[in-house]
Amino acid sequence: ESFGADSSSGINAEYGVKPRYIVPDTNCFLDTLDKIRRLVQSPYKVLIPLVVLDEVTGLTKSANKGQRASLALDVLNKFIADKDVSLLTSKGSLMQSRDFREERDRKSNDDLILSGVLNLSDKTGHSEEKNGSQHITRTVVFLTDDSNLRVKAHSHNLAVQTIGDFLQCAKL
Repeated sequence: ESFGADSSSGINAEYGVKPRYIVPDTNCFLDTLDKIRRLVQSPYKVLIPLVVLDEVTGLTKSANKGQRASLALDVLNKFIADKDVSLLTSKGSLMQSRDFREERDRKSNDDLILSGVLNLSDKTGHSEEKNGSQHITRTVVFLTDDSNLRVKAHSHNLAVQTIGDFLQCAKL
């Protein structure tokens, strides 16, 4: 299924999505934990960026979001312990445990999350030329309710949706 085309570089490119990996942003865990549970039980492989895990952990101390973050962290830790999800580094590597702490650099948390999604997308997608046009298939879908982050993801030609839209499209 096509989700975009790009000819700005002088190269005809068409992008498609065949979801295999689903990467939810922090807001999905705080605002739609019930939908995350549905995703984890789906045929897709749910990947949690280490940065998201760190953000949820940090938010447990927040007066405003602390209770929701604590509940989300408990659910996340159970998913990790039960190996229902894998962890995603900003380099696009997958891990089963939280033993490793990702190195921090000067990038924002959103940029670190996008780096992980982009690196994994580049590793797992495929590209082929047909009739003078480049066809690129993405297997990673990034889920966020943050409209600014969706714009950034689109600028990198990543597959991105809100969690509600993805669940509806995937009929979950």
